[in-house]
This record gives sequence, structure tokens and C-alpha cells, in this order.
Amino acid sequence: MNQTARGITIYFCGHESCAPGHFFGPAIRTHYLLHVILKGKGIYRTGSKEYSLKEGEGFLIKPQEVTYYEADPLEPWEYAWVSFAGGDGERLLREHKQEETGYIYGFEEGNEWKRCMSKLVELFLEGGDRQDAMTGYFYLLFSMLPKRKEEGEFEASYLLSAESYIHHNFSYSIRIEDVARHVGIDRTYLYKLFMKHKKISPKQYLTAYRIMEAKRLLEDTELSMTETGLSCGFHDASVFCRCFQQAEGQSPLQYRKGIRSGSLGYNKIP
Repeated sequence: MNQTARGITIYFCGHESCAPGHFFGPAIRTHYLLHVILKGKGIYRTGSKEYSLKEGEGFLIKPQEVTYYEADPLEPWEYAWVSFAGGDGERLLREHKQEETGYIYGFEEGNEWKRCMSKLVELFLEGGDRQDAMTGYFYLLFSMLPKRKEEGEFEASYLLSAESYIHHNFSYSIRIEDVARHVGIDRTYLYKLFMKHKKISPKQYLTAYRIMEAKRLLEDTELSMTETGLSCGFHDASVFCRCFQQAEGQSPLQYRKGIRSGSLGYNKIP
């Protein structure tokens, strides 16, 4: 297997119900090793830090660091683990870390994360090359961890998600409510983000993107005016022509004639 071809490579998974006071270490590991606590509690030590952990939390062992962990003497933990490496794994760790050092993780309420971790272990124990399936559950597991970002990072992430949604769905009958729902914020906040960073509203951005794509089709294809409008999300030819006229100061047909004469070209939106 070409390990470098994968953003994540999973090397080992396992599960253990520990006896009271059971411990491992001090020792080092070669790859990242994430333990997810399914029940009970215990302690985890790395460097000068010690953490008391319980069900619903996880602890990360980083490569080449000396660590030690021990089950509680009264309520010993049961945990599952996954050993992994790869740039995408490191990205997920950065995006979801919940304290500065990035050793401790806490899952959201519910039991879906338990089922996901159990499935990951199950796939590994089945044997064979199950990297694709295991990687899918690995991503799903991390999706159940809350992201911790500064306000500016949140804004950039929301804006990027909104733009991406528009770029991939502009040809459909999408509304700004759909964009906000996809991003996971309300429409008012989405409006504020676009006005702050783009100086236009989300609706204006969507229309401008559709017009930009229409100009590209008018230049590069032989589609009719109606076909061009429909391909860019304008499901009424008159609305398409009116929006195009307002944006460009001429009709789509006039624009195409100008393109063919070599006097015009389409521009990207902000």
C-alpha cells in the first residue's frame, strides 16, 4: 500500500475492558494513538500534565512522547483506540482540539460516537484492506467532536462554506435560507458576514455568480439565451434577461455579439 497516497492511514484499532488499576507505560508510540473512553474513568499523564478522564472523552498519544495511563481502582475504564498517521489526521486534530496542548477530546451527547468507534474496531478486526471503510468511520468519528475556533476563524469557515455551496449549487433553485442551513447559521448572521467581508449581500453574491457563469457560457458555448439562463439557475427567461441587463448594461444577446467581435470578456465576482 502506498501510505503517502492517503490523507489518513489507519494502522491499528483495538478495544479493552480494563481491570481496576490497570496501567500502561511510561512508554512511547510511533504514530498518533487516540483512546476513546466508552465507560468508567482513569488518568492520563504526558510530560508534566495529568488528566482525569471519563466516559465520552478521549486522550491523544502523540508520536515519540512518553505517556502513562491508568484505570480507576473503583470504576475502571473500558476504551477503544485507533492508531493513525497522515496530514489529514493532523488537520482533524488541530481543528477539533479542545485545549491548547491538543491532548484531550470530548464527544457530543448521545451514543453515536460509541457506535462509530465500535464499527471502526470491528472493520479492523475483520482483516483485509479495509482502509477506505475505516477512514470513512474515522472522519465520522471526528465529525462528532465540536470544533473550537476563534471568532475570526469561525467567520472565515462559515463564509468559505457558503461560497462553496453557492458555487456548486447555483444552477438549482436554491434560496439564501438553503445556504444558511447548509452552513449551520441563521440567515441574518450570514447576511452580516457577507456584508462585512464581501461588501454585498448573499443574494447579490448568488446573482453575481450566476451572471458570471452565464457570461462564460455565452462566450464558450452555442447555448440559446433560454438554455443559458436555465443552466445558471434562472428558471424564467425574462428574469434572466432583466438581471443580466441590470448587471451588464446590455442584454445577453448583445453581450454575446460583443464577445464574438472580440471587444468583451467576463470578469470574476469579488
